[in-house]
Amino acid sequence: MSQEITLEQVRSQLVAGIEFSTTMDTIGDNMGGAIETLYAQLVGSGITPTGPVMAIYHEEMTPDRPWNCEVCVPVSEALTEHPVLRTHEVPGGLVATSTHKGPYDGLKDNYDRISAWFTEHGHTFAGPPREIYLNSPGEVADDELLTRIEFPAVAAPK
Repeated sequence: MSQEITLEQVRSQLVAGIEFSTTMDTIGDNMGGAIETLYAQLVGSGITPTGPVMAIYHEEMTPDRPWNCEVCVPVSEALTEHPVLRTHEVPGGLVATSTHKGPYDGLKDNYDRISAWFTEHGHTFAGPPREIYLNSPGEVADDELLTRIEFPAVAAPK
């Protein structure tokens, strides 16, 4: 699959999610646990996701300290006063996007390419990056995993 980077308009989405703190060393286990909790809470609340799981990186991912992350899924209605899940809108708008094919440990290379692409094209980052997991390790082999990466963007002036 091409790892082309494009600018696209995406729509806003209402999501239900769980925030957690993680590190580079623990992200796999922490995210897996958060996704399990997310689905258990959704089932317990009678809510059906309307799209795939996504991760939103609210803080810069650094190797020397923990940072906050969120796993969430699109939903059709807001949850009121849920003890674990929070619902909010993921803003729509312009995003720079690329689809990564392969194991999750290869995502960093794609992030580096997107960052260099922003600099090369004069675009500005406009919000936290997000990953949308188009399939999962339970469905396909690691080399067939598809992850759409989106960086909210402000296009360079023409």
